[in-house]
Amino acid sequence: MNSAEQAFVSAPAAPQRAAGGASMPWYAAQAGECALFEHCYAQQLPLLIKGPTGCGKTRFVEHMAARLARPLITVSCHDDLSAADLVGRHLIGHGNTVWADGPLTRAVREGAILYLDEVVEARKDTTVVLHPLADDRRVLPIERTGELITAPPEFMLVISYNPGYQNLLKGLKPSTRQRFIALTLDYPEPAVERAILEREGRATPEIAARLVQLAQALRRLTDHDLEETASTRLLVMAARLVASGLPLREACRAAVVDALSDDHDTLRALDEVVRAVVGDGD
Repeated sequence: MNSAEQAFVSAPAAPQRAAGGASMPWYAAQAGECALFEHCYAQQLPLLIKGPTGCGKTRFVEHMAARLARPLITVSCHDDLSAADLVGRHLIGHGNTVWADGPLTRAVREGAILYLDEVVEARKDTTVVLHPLADDRRVLPIERTGELITAPPEFMLVISYNPGYQNLLKGLKPSTRQRFIALTLDYPEPAVERAILEREGRATPEIAARLVQLAQALRRLTDHDLEETASTRLLVMAARLVASGLPLREACRAAVVDALSDDHDTLRALDEVVRAVVGDGD
């Protein structure tokens, strides 16, 4: 067990608190990512978070927003997300045309933290609107209204993506990437992941250990065409099913195996791994 794991495991189980005493989304730190986020916020630097699906990127951002006592605006990016969806557009209502801010503009005006999840899923022309905010200018020009909004010190831009999904058609342009401080997250170390399952999945220590052992076995698979492997998120869902009374193997099949593939041969192979690790019984 390394020092980071020891520090986490020995930490008290009391609820985490934000500034002012309010509870904040629980997050198990892996290394120095919390400190890096705080330094970026203090220096008004945008942050790019890279990591596989289900490793805790969104929870991390939620935790840090609460820790810094800043409002958080989250946008889940997709193929049809346009610049107007982020910045805003004119709407017609009651015979009048009015301007409606998009989430990016709201975040700048309010001094919020804007989190663009899976930013590479958005249209390529969409990320260009981030450039003036992601460099020393820290301004948002709105062409349709003629405004030039200067971001307050409290505003922070955070984006994330899964490097495993990148290809020639869906990648982050160098002109965008090089404006951001980069942070790489991965699945937690075993001791930390077990503690997460006990806390978030209400798993017993024994169930948590078996689920983490299963995840490690699945993550070592290299001869099956899996887009993703067993994430911490899937393990938490399996743990919750077990906590509600479902047998462990059935929970693993429903929450993990069937979530990873639709191919019958691959499902059979994954099920064999489950049988080898957790057995045939409860």
